Amino acid sequence: MRKHRMFVLGAGLLAMSLLAAACGDSGGDDTGDAATDTASAEPKGEIVVGVSGPFAENQLVAEMYAQVLEANGYTVTRELDLADRAVGNEALAAGEIDLKPEYTGPELLYFDDKAPVNGEDPQVIADALAAAVEPVGLVTYAISPANSTNVFVVTPETAEANGLTDMSSLADVAGDLTLGAPPDCPKIPFCIPGLKETYGVEFGEFKPLDFGGPKTVAAVDSGAVDVGELFSLSPVIVDKGYVVLTDDMNLQAYGNLIPVVREEVASDELGALLDGVTTTLTNENMLDMVGQVENDKRDVADVASEYLTGAGIL
Repeated sequence: MRKHRMFVLGAGLLAMSLLAAACGDSGGDDTGDAATDTASAEPKGEIVVGVSGPFAENQLVAEMYAQVLEANGYTVTRELDLADRAVGNEALAAGEIDLKPEYTGPELLYFDDKAPVNGEDPQVIADALAAAVEPVGLVTYAISPANSTNVFVVTPETAEANGLTDMSSLADVAGDLTLGAPPDCPKIPFCIPGLKETYGVEFGEFKPLDFGGPKTVAAVDSGAVDVGELFSLSPVIVDKGYVVLTDDMNLQAYGNLIPVVREEVASDELGALLDGVTTTLTNENMLDMVGQVENDKRDVADVASEYLTGAGIL
């Protein structure tokens, strides 16, 4: 990140500088580029970047936003350990954070629990989210091609023993099974309440774990839970050979990444900087980056920086 310094020029030095500039015109294009570079280097203010949960995928995108903003003159504070979506949204409302990466469908349901969040063009969901957050002083920008949804997984052995192929096939056996999922699962429309309403699935036991992280994976592997909730972009699904139970009745929401920003700090420039990150994120490159963090134990900031540099964003 550049360091910015303020210089005070004496009157004589200022006059000489102006004279030199007038006599040394090197062409309109060069002058314009210099002006643009100078403007981009000026301090832009302070931004606090948060998350919708302390998991690698969301932290990676938040860190990318933070690094791009810092490179363009903003002073950034990071709050990357917020417990969940509700905590993140409460922090936005209180002005404790200024922006965070979100997921279109789940975030829309937070503000409108009756809104359709799948089965439509993803942009339709994004537009509905923009309208839903506007009355509370929030704005959104572009969505990512990457679509991170919730998936329920089992080991091949559990699938074979219980005849599991899709979510509907859980209905007759769920009472004898244990679900492992994030702590907010009992109150989230596409977790326990939605499973019951849409599929008639009621698990015999629920164990609150983490957000698609190592605790859930360990519980599935050890048999402490029979069914685990992960994110569709988690590389562990392929690495472990888990069976993903097909969401055959389309309960799960679209999860295209999107920044949610307090109106007080929003601007065309800020939106352009965030869009420059978000619109490059695909299922493939997000899977790769999450794998580097979760499997290779690399630092989130390092992985984010490497991606931004390689993509020509920084």
